[in-house]
Amino acid sequence: MEFKQLEAFVAVVDYGSFSEAARRLYLTQPTISAHIRSLEEELHSRLILRTTKKTTVTTRGYQLYDSAVRMLEIRNNLLENFTGSQKHMIDIAASTIPSSYLLPELLAGFGTSHPDIYFHSIQTDSEEAIHRVLDGTVDLALVGQNTGDDSCIFTPFCQDTLVVAAPVTERYLKLKEKSAEFREFLHDPIIIREKGSGTKKEMDLFLEKIGVTPSELNVIARMNDLESIKKSIVNGLGISILSARSVTDLEKTKQILLFPLEESVHERSFYIVYSKNRILKPHVRQFMHYVQNFYQ
Repeated sequence: MEFKQLEAFVAVVDYGSFSEAARRLYLTQPTISAHIRSLEEELHSRLILRTTKKTTVTTRGYQLYDSAVRMLEIRNNLLENFTGSQKHMIDIAASTIPSSYLLPELLAGFGTSHPDIYFHSIQTDSEEAIHRVLDGTVDLALVGQNTGDDSCIFTPFCQDTLVVAAPVTERYLKLKEKSAEFREFLHDPIIIREKGSGTKKEMDLFLEKIGVTPSELNVIARMNDLESIKKSIVNGLGISILSARSVTDLEKTKQILLFPLEESVHERSFYIVYSKNRILKPHVRQFMHYVQNFYQ
């Protein structure tokens, strides 16, 4: 159960109309309907009866309404008490690289000039972040891949490159002295990111571009935690193909070695993602414009 679902339900009851609730919450009617349907499925109860002429709240609906109003009031009071003022909220889902290496500086910069805006951020993989945009649980997402979903708008805002990250050993120090191609790493133990990761998707595109199949890799481990991968590389478990933004700190402290990939496909974009079926609130649009201009 999400606060956004409760907000949609309370608005429908308050305004007696799905269309008016959608207008007040800057959502579309299908999104309001989806939130109500999700609540009804989770609670196994019919909450609202809707006909072409009127909207009727059921007995179970009124029971939920009283509780939902109290829950939303508690949420709003907590925000006001802990932040010192009434703030607008932006819900963001971000994949690993944007969440760890882009979002902190974006929020710090935006928050300085917009102290009335409060953020709720969820870190997940790119596929799940996009799913959260589609089901309306977040306002927007920052991800490392464009899935081409027709229900979403994908706006690039930042560029990145993929690199081979390797431990500091005699072998890799020698390779560092020349322009090494990826095939020279082909038999080395490699750590692979999880399915759903934007980095994994871009790695697969790179391998396809140079004619290397996944079965040719000497996979030593598959991990879904980026920090675990980085520590494993430092400790000599193997190499990995990672975002340059995620490992430059370790290169600067000489804990790992980085090798650029030779094909242009290793370049990637990060995207702001939002639903075509959602009317974005003004403060969400403000943040989007800030993100788009930040790395220009």
